[in-house]
Amino acid sequence: MKNYEKQLLERLRKNDLDTANEPLKNVREALGNIAFVKGNPLTKTEITINVNKYIVGVVPANYQLPVPIYLFGLTDYLGGYKKARVYQPLKPPLLVGAGLPAGYYGIIGLNISLATVQTSFPTVACDLGDLIYIFYDSPAPAFYIVIIIHCENVAYGTFLNSFVSDLITINTLRYVVPIANVNQFINPLTFGYQTLFGKTFTDDIDPRNFITNKDFQQQIADIPINLPIDKSVFLITEMDYLCNSFSLILFVEKVEALTHKNIK
Repeated sequence: MKNYEKQLLERLRKNDLDTANEPLKNVREALGNIAFVKGNPLTKTEITINVNKYIVGVVPANYQLPVPIYLFGLTDYLGGYKKARVYQPLKPPLLVGAGLPAGYYGIIGLNISLATVQTSFPTVACDLGDLIYIFYDSPAPAFYIVIIIHCENVAYGTFLNSFVSDLITINTLRYVVPIANVNQFINPLTFGYQTLFGKTFTDDIDPRNFITNKDFQQQIADIPINLPIDKSVFLITEMDYLCNSFSLILFVEKVEALTHKNIK
């Protein structure tokens, strides 16, 4: 039995989690006192985020590298995006942002028009409200690696904006990869939280510790994160070159309004 399988078996033997060793200890302490959720409850309230990678052009062998994926909060296309890149930098020689036409990074329909994306990348499936960012070679792009982040419930841009007014507490993160790309689980999930004063706290999670038994749905990892997600929280991972998609299903425990209206 492998080490991560022993850890999972030990975790399943307990009725609740050991709070001293549970995931995201540093990030949670930075956020403050959070109510602990015993066990690993999967609620009926779900938010599904799909991450898809598209290759446009021919990618030389030395460019076939894992690409970073940045998620959550408002960090995806504002200042926190740069902070996330500190913890998961690009693999040389891939570039992003600089040198591309204006608007080739951000929310489709807000920072870049849907028509522009469809004209420039006709093989890329996307919708209004999706997040798009592009990796490419330099100085003369012969190929593009296009990342599309899509939310099944609402437009992903709407999902990001909700963190301004709401605090969404996630009790479990279900991480699903294609059965042909289970090696995607080798890439850790890095959660980060940046305070108003610039200090950053991070925790790494190895998804392999939470993979369902190999005889049943080995491409699924249910991770009990018990974490409130706000605009200061970001999630980073990498997508293997041979993996073209994965999904994150967020099981929501509660949603709390951060703004209050005076009711007469």
